[in-house]
Amino acid sequence: MDLHALHRLGWSISALARKFHLNRRTVRRELAVGGPPGYPPRALRYPFTAAQLAHIDRRLAVCPSLRATDLHHELRTEYGYAGSYSTCRRQLVPLRPAIPVEPEVRFETAPGVQTQADWKHIGSWPLGDEMVELHAMVAVLGHSRRPAIRMATSCTREVSFERLVRCLNDLGGVTREILTDRDTVFWISASGTLSPEWVDLCGLLGTVPRLCRQYRPKTKGKVERVNREIEQSLLAWLTGEVLPPRPTILDYDQLAERWIEERVLPRRHRTTGRIVGEAWAEERRLLTPIPVHVLQRLAGEGEVRPVLKSRL
Repeated sequence: MDLHALHRLGWSISALARKFHLNRRTVRRELAVGGPPGYPPRALRYPFTAAQLAHIDRRLAVCPSLRATDLHHELRTEYGYAGSYSTCRRQLVPLRPAIPVEPEVRFETAPGVQTQADWKHIGSWPLGDEMVELHAMVAVLGHSRRPAIRMATSCTREVSFERLVRCLNDLGGVTREILTDRDTVFWISASGTLSPEWVDLCGLLGTVPRLCRQYRPKTKGKVERVNREIEQSLLAWLTGEVLPPRPTILDYDQLAERWIEERVLPRRHRTTGRIVGEAWAEERRLLTPIPVHVLQRLAGEGEVRPVLKSRL
């Protein structure tokens, strides 16, 4: 492509040969060809026999999603296939029937309507004088995409409620509904009902608890996207920050809030097309503030961190 482009701009054969360190005959040959060189298909080293193809057709007709590792094992043990797994997998790709995929429908919520919340395990980090497994309670506003993150060392029901309410306080208040997964903190699987403690807390906050659909993780895709950003961006960012000699949970909370202010709020969201901080400034006016006595009751003791204002 470079040879053709430069030749059209007036470069000579000799100049092109010097530029790309090629022989002039090679340059002439490449310029004479109208497109990139083609390569013949690679000959199969261990092609499937008729009996092996018949077995593959039978198995894929019954179970289209059957793993290639299982098929390779069956072909080797039952039909004497001598090829490697990679060779087998390459030949299986065009043989698999098309599996219909449920269409993905994106939906947007109006300002102040929905908050999505979930736990995210972030690995082992120093806490005090020891290394501790940390978890992040993540909440994100469905309209503006403003996240809030609070750290914890456990995911018990009491800790989950306290951390989630702190996240809602960081967001500026409560939306009309809160969407969570079917974690035992929020849902009792034995009876198939919401946890009474979670229902009572939502009543105090003035919101409606919602559960995502079973086996549909994309139902709460907004918070799942933030969880992926925590894994790919926040943790890498934390490794470049200087931690206190004996860091506390509050230190990690403040670092997470700074990451949100520096990296997330100034960003233009690709789906909404808006600056996250600007959209949050509009949405937070529609949120219901959390009563101070609820925060104090859940926290037990300690200062309540005020809601940080956007720097935008």
